[in-house]
Amino acid sequence: MTIVFDDAIQNHKLEELRKDEEEDLIKLLSDKYGLPYIDLRGLAPEPDALRVVKEEDAREGEFAPFKIVGKKLYVGTVNPNNPKLEEILKPLETRGFEAALFLCSHASLEHVYSRYIDLMKSTKVESGVIQLTKKKMDDLMTQFQTPKDLDALFQAIEKNEKLYKTTKIIELTFAGALKFDASDIHIEPEKDKLRIRYRMNGVLQDITFLPTYLNKQITNRLKLLAELKLSTVANAQDGRFSMDLGDAQVEVRMSVIPGNYGESFVMRLLDSRHSMSNLDNIAFGPKIKQLIERALARPNGVILTTGPTGSGKTTTLYAFLRKVYTTEIKIITIEDPVEYHLEGITQTQVEEEKNYTFLSGLRAALRQDPDVIMVGEIRDEDTAKVAINAALTGHLVFSTLHTNNAAGTIPRLIDLKVNPKVIASALSLALAQRLIRTLCPNCKQEYVAPEKEVRIITNVLGSMKLNHKEESMGGFIPSTEYKIFKAVGCEKCSGGYNGRTGIFEAVFMTPDIERLLVTNPSEREIKDSISKEGVPTLREDAIIKVLAGITTYDEISRVVDLLEE
Repeated sequence: MTIVFDDAIQNHKLEELRKDEEEDLIKLLSDKYGLPYIDLRGLAPEPDALRVVKEEDAREGEFAPFKIVGKKLYVGTVNPNNPKLEEILKPLETRGFEAALFLCSHASLEHVYSRYIDLMKSTKVESGVIQLTKKKMDDLMTQFQTPKDLDALFQAIEKNEKLYKTTKIIELTFAGALKFDASDIHIEPEKDKLRIRYRMNGVLQDITFLPTYLNKQITNRLKLLAELKLSTVANAQDGRFSMDLGDAQVEVRMSVIPGNYGESFVMRLLDSRHSMSNLDNIAFGPKIKQLIERALARPNGVILTTGPTGSGKTTTLYAFLRKVYTTEIKIITIEDPVEYHLEGITQTQVEEEKNYTFLSGLRAALRQDPDVIMVGEIRDEDTAKVAINAALTGHLVFSTLHTNNAAGTIPRLIDLKVNPKVIASALSLALAQRLIRTLCPNCKQEYVAPEKEVRIITNVLGSMKLNHKEESMGGFIPSTEYKIFKAVGCEKCSGGYNGRTGIFEAVFMTPDIERLLVTNPSEREIKDSISKEGVPTLREDAIIKVLAGITTYDEISRVVDLLEE
């Protein structure tokens, strides 16, 4: 048998043996010094811990900071008797830091020291805010044009060992979300990869897949930003932070839940630059816009918006606030949370742990002599009754209610034990809405609708004509052929769509509905009664927007039930 000696291999093995022997020795010495032993070779030291002590000081004192919680600094040392150790750590106490000492090997120290070079390439991240200048974001955004380009940048960062990956990945994640106007960022660990997705135009789209080893580093940094507990991984947590872009603040709401392969993160982006819609910028049909303006002109009454989460209810309510605001009136909001800050308006945020709920906030607001009140959501019987009573005592009240359509608002209020007679006097308008994606004007393609689509479109137009809704028909009439558009997709859009718009329906108090109230009416009875008033339904408004080339038949099929009668 031939034995071959490879010096490089043998030296490497000897080096590993020496390191293992040192680890065993340090474990024994930990009892002597009364310090807990720690092996830092497999841990990622926290950047904010490294920032507390300079690398040259750490090397001179034979120690390494590796973790920080509040003002408690965790420090590994190979020689607790080194006088330089106490000399360097003592001044930290005057800055409020408390050092927790651990015994570790030279290999552990070198592992931590190697991270200082990454620190020099990173940007400082403070708890609660990412300092991203407008110039920095603009520079990042110029590096990609499409989600495919963005994915390539992520892959390049992951393969470049010299980059400070965690910071770069997080910066690029938010830069991409802002460039593509994403409403949410989803970071989801899977068995063999980490998935990052954006919700763009209301639909989730894969952006990139990263190796699982990056998961802990990314999630810990995000937790630090949102001031969440790093050690809590088995329970859900909620937090928030902001991105300072110089000319704008982007609020980020974070939700974290445990999953099979790690914690799943969803971050909602609240960009104030995109929030300030006014009534003229929202795609209300002529009839519904007329009803809204009439309700807003009243000095009192309740206006309710309904729809699922993410259907644009808050944007609509803010548009109402902007419409009625003048310096001569007082407006108070109770929100959960305050999504966008409005100048000249008193905004308060629900804090359940401090017993400041929608109900207690509403009662407190009524003592502030307001003219207009916005309640983020009517969730229970007491809040519903106080809101309705506020409208009866001279206040204009805006709020949201969870129902599937506008007609369901009245039965829902009755379920919440609101007196039907009071509803008749207080309810000015109930508005239901959904968001649909709008076609990209650069690549949309016209086609002749097939038989199934022709049948449904004709039925809808015929129903509108029968119910005297010509004002909302946009000049379209029932036919045997319709030319509509489909999504194609190009470099300037996301799958053929670019942006979103709303579809709406409304219910307002009429003599017929007022008479129905005493009978505890169903949604169907409310719908039948309001149809005589010429107000389009969600389905009808959606079909008109398809015929106008604003969206596609497939898109509205995803959002509303087109077979509904």
